[in-house]
Amino acid sequence: MTGKGKILVVDDEPPVGEVLSEFFTPKGYEVICALGGLEGLSKLEKFQPDVVLLDVRMPDMDGITVLRRIRDANTRVGVLMMSGNTDSEAAKETLQLGAFDYVLKPFDFDYLDRAVHKMLTAAAAPEARAVAGLPPSAAEPSQHGLLYDLAIEVFKATRAMGSEARTTLAPALETAALAAVQKGVSGEKAEVIRALNHLRMLIRFARDLGDFSDSVHRHLEAQIVTARRSVGLG
Repeated sequence: MTGKGKILVVDDEPPVGEVLSEFFTPKGYEVICALGGLEGLSKLEKFQPDVVLLDVRMPDMDGITVLRRIRDANTRVGVLMMSGNTDSEAAKETLQLGAFDYVLKPFDFDYLDRAVHKMLTAAAAPEARAVAGLPPSAAEPSQHGLLYDLAIEVFKATRAMGSEARTTLAPALETAALAAVQKGVSGEKAEVIRALNHLRMLIRFARDLGDFSDSVHRHLEAQIVTARRSVGLG
C-alpha cells in the first residue's frame, strides 16, 4: 500500500478525476484515474486499488455493470458509487450489489474523506487479525451495516406496494432509507437519529394509509429500533 492507500476513480469526465486527485493526493493517497468502465476494470486488475470511486452513468460500460464485474473478482475492495442525478432505483441496485454508498455530484468532500477512510478501515481489519494469528472478528454488526439492512428491508417493502403508492409514497420511503445509510457513514449521531425519525414517520404513514400491513409495519419498526440502539437510543 502506497501512503494511506490507492484510490481508483472511474469516470468518463476528466475533470471529475482531476478534482478528486487534487483533493486526495495531498492527503497521502495514490489516485489512479480511468476514463470509463472498460479502462476502470483494466486498471483495477493492474493496480489493485484499495478503494474505487465509480461513476454510475458512462457511455462504454455503465457503473452498475462495472460494479458487478468488480464484485465477481473482488468482494472486499470498497466501492463508492457517484452520480450526477438522483436515481433511487440505481442507488438501491448498487447497494444490493455491495457498494458502500451512493453519493451525488457536486461532492461533499468532507463526507468523501470520511467514507474512504471507513472503507479502508473495514478492508484492513480482517487482514490485521489474520497477520496477528487471530480468528475473524465475531463483533456485532456495525451501525452502518444495521442501517444498510434497514434500507434493504424498506426497499423490499416498497416493491410490494400497490401501483399508486409506488409512484407517490414509495420514492419518499426509499430516499429516506438511503439518507439514513449515508448519515450513518458520516458518523454524525444527531443526523442519523433525525433520518431514522423521518423514516419511522413515513413507515407509520404508509401503515395508516393501508399501503403497509401491520406485519410489515412491525417488521420495519423492529429494524428501526435496532438501528436506533446502535447509536445509543432505544
